[in-house]
Amino acid sequence: MKKIIGIIILSILLSSTSFAGVVGAYKNGKGALKISKNTANILEYYFSKGKKGAYAKKQKENWIGELFVISVDGNYYSWFNTPVRYQSSVAPGHYTGRAISDCKKKSGQECYLFATRNKIVWDNGSDKKKRRLKRKDIKAGKTIALLTELGFYDGSTSSATITPKVIEKKEPKIKKKIVNTKESVNDKDIVKKLKDLKELLDTGVLSKEEFKKAKKKLLN
Repeated sequence: MKKIIGIIILSILLSSTSFAGVVGAYKNGKGALKISKNTANILEYYFSKGKKGAYAKKQKENWIGELFVISVDGNYYSWFNTPVRYQSSVAPGHYTGRAISDCKKKSGQECYLFATRNKIVWDNGSDKKKRRLKRKDIKAGKTIALLTELGFYDGSTSSATITPKVIEKKEPKIKKKIVNTKESVNDKDIVKKLKDLKELLDTGVLSKEEFKKAKKKLLN
């Protein structure tokens, strides 16, 4: 009987400490955080073990999401999972530190631990109990709704503030012909003189040859 109890206690200790090296002792995220749409979709994939959400697909083998790291602007992330068959033999290592380093490299910003397993450890002031997501809610596809309720997501495509580009409607350009007053006066004068020359031709005062010469001189 003592042997059986000893085995049970040993198995409990192994299950609770097998991933201790993965989580590590890193500072959890704290303060306001708004995640992007893509990050929210990846979180749903993480919490549901790849079975729910925009990126859901049939998994080759069952796994458990161990930890999830997010950048302060909510756009970048890094995470680790463990196949169920390896749960009792996870290699020791500072996995949270590696995830944070990877996230920093991609984002160029500070990154912090957001979740361990189904528990959201990023403290944004929301109800701590509600930040521990229930499996039944995750299976029911309520992850995005819960993230919204907790204040981490507002449905926007990006957490960054984007100033909308205002496109001004341009009025069609109307080409205005600049009229030179001097040229206008000269043109009127030439027309009048041509009419006078024509009258002189018609009345016989000028011969055709004389008319042509006078016209040519006037136009030049």
